[in-house]
Amino acid sequence: MIKETLKLLFIDNFTMQEAAENLGINQSAIKDRVIMLQHMGYIRELCNNAGPKTSACCSCSAAPTCHTDGGGFEGKAYQLTEKGERICCK
Repeated sequence: MIKETLKLLFIDNFTMQEAAENLGINQSAIKDRVIMLQHMGYIRELCNNAGPKTSACCSCSAAPTCHTDGGGFEGKAYQLTEKGERICCK
């Protein structure tokens, strides 16, 4: 499950919706997986659009449009950590 999710999102560059459909799960479940992957140290958040512009996502002129205050994932960017790369690229 971990390797497949990482591969879809970070190697195949699927959107969250596309990854969920490919895995046969709903949007809520894929968001839960992303949170789990972050807590487990496989990925890290690059930008949450809440603070000053510190990453490519935050400096994007479209970032305020992408971000919602509803706790969604819009406007958030994630990156594989070394741990994530090791499992994903085996």
